[in-house]
Amino acid sequence: MRSKRNRMAVLISAGALVFTACGSDDEGEATDTTTAPAAAPAETTAPPAAAGSSADLSVFEGKAIGIVSLAPGLEPVDRITAGVEECVTANGGTVQVFDAKGGTEAVPAFEQANSAGVDAIYNVANDVGAGGLDTVLQAAVAEGRPVVTAWGGQRNGTYSITGLEFQSAARVGQYVIDRLAAQNDGVATGKVLVVNARVTPSLRQRADAFVAMVGPDTEFPDITAEVIEVDIGNALADAQAKVEQAIQADPEIDAVYASFDTLGQGAAAAIDAAGGPQFVVSFNGDSSALDLIRSGSSFTATAANDLEGTATIACELFAQLLAGETPSATTYWMDSPLVTAENVPASGFATGSGAFQLYTP
Repeated sequence: MRSKRNRMAVLISAGALVFTACGSDDEGEATDTTTAPAAAPAETTAPPAAAGSSADLSVFEGKAIGIVSLAPGLEPVDRITAGVEECVTANGGTVQVFDAKGGTEAVPAFEQANSAGVDAIYNVANDVGAGGLDTVLQAAVAEGRPVVTAWGGQRNGTYSITGLEFQSAARVGQYVIDRLAAQNDGVATGKVLVVNARVTPSLRQRADAFVAMVGPDTEFPDITAEVIEVDIGNALADAQAKVEQAIQADPEIDAVYASFDTLGQGAAAAIDAAGGPQFVVSFNGDSSALDLIRSGSSFTATAANDLEGTATIACELFAQLLAGETPSATTYWMDSPLVTAENVPASGFATGSGAFQLYTP
């Protein structure tokens, strides 16, 4: 009975968080919009342009798309990027990738894209919400260069494709809570190591949501969370080293909650090498994570983001924008279902339900 009551309490809390997700990231989006770019219409949400879209992809002929990538070579970032590259080049356009080096050089990367005179910019996972990119975004807008941001937050002046992170975190977090309770005769108790890199709104929200779900003054006071930060530029190796060190220092850690699958993969490598009893959960549904779930490793669950669908929507948006059309919305939300050993596909990715309408004023 306690487990059922706890589950209901968290789901109710998750519902409240969904409404929070409609607003700005507490650490990200600035409240003073007078300094933000203002070319795009007021923020709304709607079904994806890709659904029944009549966008003419021939508009890419002779056009150049600049891709400002948070971290080329990182699987989720590359998955978001690949579909746009394929769409643009297959229709006569070109792409040029600018490396933001984990977000530390996002401004120079945007400046390079603007200087290169590209026709549009695809911002992959660099944080637009905090305001640090406003000057380069304004420069793009002033030159008639549309910007589409994928999983980098929301900002007036850009079109955004992103995840409902608090909802995903509630799903993954509830899995952790239920599993800990199952291991302790129905009592939700244990220690969880939260492994994160706070470089994007999505990663901050995923970590912060779980920390808010457990500990003193919550429904789960006997679950404690310890947060460690990882270098996103060396995500896999740094996560493995830091998780190994953390568990050696405290063998009583029961689980690892990683904010994306590369960190989860590093955590699982540390746990499986040591033969520990800990389990790992994460986000994105990358190939590495799904393979680890299939193999029965310590990596047991992930929230599967439809990153290929993200690229499809981005391609449609660029086609509309370059044709001088106004898309039906400025924000497109992607769902992220929980994937475990019980529902992981035998092969390939586990895609979500795609984009959906969250709220229409």
